[in-house]
Amino acid sequence: MKNKLLLSIVLLTASASVFAADATTTLHWKGVVPSVTPSDEVIITGPGGALPYADSAGLVVTDNTGVFTSDRISLELHYRACDDGTTAGSCAAGTAVTGEDAAAVGDIINDASWTMSALDTVIGTTDTSAIGTTVNLDGAPMTQATPVAATAGTVTFTTENTTPTTAALAVGQNIEVHAVINSSKAI
Repeated sequence: MKNKLLLSIVLLTASASVFAADATTTLHWKGVVPSVTPSDEVIITGPGGALPYADSAGLVVTDNTGVFTSDRISLELHYRACDDGTTAGSCAAGTAVTGEDAAAVGDIINDASWTMSALDTVIGTTDTSAIGTTVNLDGAPMTQATPVAATAGTVTFTTENTTPTTAALAVGQNIEVHAVINSSKAI
C-alpha cells in the first residue's frame, strides 16, 4: 500500500511537470562611471536641478540585428549659485558655490547650447563603423561638433540605430552607446 501511494505521488508530480510552460530570459544592467567636467560658471543637472543626474539609460534591443532605440536622458544647464545667495550667474570671481550638490545649482538656462563632441557604439568586437547610430536632442538628430541651441530649459537625449549589422549578433551580446555631451552659455 505504501509503495502504491508513493508511485501515485511520483506519477502525479511527473505529469504536472509535463504540462508546465517555462520561459527564460537574461537580465542585464550596465553602469558607467560618470565623466563630469565641472565648470566655475555653470552646472549640468537632471530635470528640476536634480543632482546627481541620470547619465545612463537602457537600450531597447528587440532582435539580433543590432537595431536599437533607447530610453530618454533629460538634462538641464544651470548657473552656479553664488556664495552671497544670488543664483542668476553673476558671481564675482571665485565666489561661485563649488561642488556637485544642490547648493551649487542656480537658475536654469533656457537657451543653452548643447554639443555632441564624441559618439561611440560598442558591440563586443563587432565592427560598428557601418551602422548609423544617432544621438537625438529633443527628437532631432545631432551632428558631431555642431552646437544646438535649446528652446527650453530641459532637453531630452535619445539614441538609435536603424542599420542592421552585417552579421547576426549572438544571444546575450551587449550593445553600448557612449556620447560626450557639452553644454555652454555665453556669460
